[in-house]
Amino acid sequence: MKVLPRQLFQNVIVVQYVGLVVVTLLTLFGFQATFGNVLTGANLEVLAMNMVFEGIMALGMTFVIITGGIDISVASVFAFAEILVAKLMVQAGLDMVTAIVITLVATAAIGALNGLLIVLFRVHPMIITMGTLLTLRGINLAITDGHSVSGFSDVFLFLGQGKILGVNVPIVFFGIAAIILGILLGHHRFFRQLYFIGGGERAARLSGVDVNRVKIIIYTLSATLAGCAGVMAAAKYGAAHWAHGNLAELKAIAAVAIGGANINGGSGTIGGTVLGVIFLAVVHNAFVTSAVNTFWYDVVSGMMLLIAVLLSRFISLRNARALLVLKQGKMDQLSETYKS
Repeated sequence: MKVLPRQLFQNVIVVQYVGLVVVTLLTLFGFQATFGNVLTGANLEVLAMNMVFEGIMALGMTFVIITGGIDISVASVFAFAEILVAKLMVQAGLDMVTAIVITLVATAAIGALNGLLIVLFRVHPMIITMGTLLTLRGINLAITDGHSVSGFSDVFLFLGQGKILGVNVPIVFFGIAAIILGILLGHHRFFRQLYFIGGGERAARLSGVDVNRVKIIIYTLSATLAGCAGVMAAAKYGAAHWAHGNLAELKAIAAVAIGGANINGGSGTIGGTVLGVIFLAVVHNAFVTSAVNTFWYDVVSGMMLLIAVLLSRFISLRNARALLVLKQGKMDQLSETYKS
């Protein structure tokens, strides 16, 4: 029985997911056997919280990367959300709900502007979002004079430090968001269009997909999720600072790529991204618990990102060859039919 290219792709992705789970578990249990304090409740909580905000941003980044785009502005949007919600509550005296709503609307507007500029000027998303990253970083510094903003109420602090059924609120948010977005990406018609766009934008347009509308919505979603992460981070740290979330965009991209998404677009899943986030959290925690210089964590993360990108490229080439073989087989079959 012939295996179709889609089946080949799915088989390779399953192998990649299984491999990622195995490596993560081996790392986790290996360090537990060596140091004995990895699987404690307190350490697992620290492990999860170390990557949860980058994980929330990675969920939005998954949608962007599937379309063949990139959003490196999320780190500055993250810090901007922290600062804005803090200033609205502490300095402007607004109530918590109003401040959060205004903050999320503002971050959504930033994402929509990113998407609009990308589709209007046909500029690579990296250029547009890099401009947004630098602009917001300057704004964050200017409106804070480089200082932190603190003085939150206990109710607001619950969003970052409180627990629901024994689980930290940001982790609960990440889990619920991952489930909802995973279901939408797998079954909703609108989100299925992302794969068509990532696979070939011109073909998607010819098929009737409103590519511009989809891109604007996806970049809006990415910035909004970064805003949600920023609000909860302000509550977690008890202060807002312009430097929070530094290089978070690279960790989010790494999680998506390690989770099996093709960095050129056309493939990726929320489940894979969650696995990528967990893997990076485990690796980071392993460096902390083993007392190894955490600077080496960036080296390992970078190597894993390179491996993930090379693997996604391998998958793309393998699928392309399989499709070519399938087409050639059909042509030969038609030729034989014609001759007979």
